[in-house]
Amino acid sequence: MIILTGANTNIPRDDEGNDLTHLKFTFSKVIRETVKKAEEFGYKSAVYDLGSLGMGTPFQVKDKHFAEHGHYKKEVIKGYKSKSLFKPDMVRNCVEEHQELTVYLDGDALLCENIDEIATEDYDVGVTLRDKSELEEEWHQKISAIVKFVNAGVIFFNPTAATKKFLDAWHDLTEEVGNDQMALNQLTCMDDYPEPFSVVEINGVRVKYFPCKQYNNYYFDKRLDSGIKIMHFKGTVRHFYPIDWKTKMYCKLYLPIKNKVRDVVRPSSSLKHENVQ
Repeated sequence: MIILTGANTNIPRDDEGNDLTHLKFTFSKVIRETVKKAEEFGYKSAVYDLGSLGMGTPFQVKDKHFAEHGHYKKEVIKGYKSKSLFKPDMVRNCVEEHQELTVYLDGDALLCENIDEIATEDYDVGVTLRDKSELEEEWHQKISAIVKFVNAGVIFFNPTAATKKFLDAWHDLTEEVGNDQMALNQLTCMDDYPEPFSVVEINGVRVKYFPCKQYNNYYFDKRLDSGIKIMHFKGTVRHFYPIDWKTKMYCKLYLPIKNKVRDVVRPSSSLKHENVQ
């Protein structure tokens, strides 16, 4: 198993390209933690430097706007920034080079626990399934064409012939629609919400659905659950990093109460909730 991750910069940026230096979070810190955990669990790792990360193997992204701002100029839906059109090429490069189970993690996703159980031969591509509660939120309904059922921050790829065809199709569709996550959802989702851990064959590709709560968890702004294998410190929860014992207590004890009160007072809202994949 190889853990693939990377980033285009060390300091996170806002959508205007400004460095968010006030955060304790840096991509290199998270990536180094992931590499350390991978070694602990007996996994290999591949880190790609997409610009100025300062570590890993250089992987060129030619788009000038992306290099300067961390996202692409074209907006599929107004206000939603595409940040990872390079992702299909990056994954394809790693899978072709190593020819083994490849676990793709966004640079802000942290490997926390052993994931040996995902190494099965019953699927070609494993995607991480959003919790049903997300589908009811206003931001999701506004941009459901992009985010649908699957979050693109964590994806598993077995080195099969079907996976190779899938990566080619993902690349082409990402270029066509202008968003990697939108393309991923179109290729891996049917009309109905799938059951966690189920396998569905779509266009000759066996797609397996792993729950985000366990393998791509970014729900700790609501509560911190047990059994999390991979945490995803995407934009809206980046300030929680690093999760020390004080933060754990805050997320486990205080936040569930706070959110219940908030939900009674006002509904959840805002496109900003999912503007980072």
